[in-house]
Amino acid sequence: MATELKTKTFAELYESQGHYKDALNIYIDLLKENPLDNSLADSIRRLQSLINEENAGKKKAADAQISAINNFLQKAYAYKVS
Repeated sequence: MATELKTKTFAELYESQGHYKDALNIYIDLLKENPLDNSLADSIRRLQSLINEENAGKKKAADAQISAINNFLQKAYAYKVS
């Protein structure tokens, strides 16, 4: 990302494509250059929230997979023992 222009338009494009972390990094860099720009701060907060929601969803899905695997292993062990 170092060779590309870091603009609000690029950040918006990344965000629209679901690349929240890339968009967040651009907004943070822009806020460093313009610390009084409230719209940038709002965008950062919004993206942090989206990233947190995305991570929570991934954790929930992983937990469900682990539970399913544990259930399968318990049944397989019970079948083997009997």
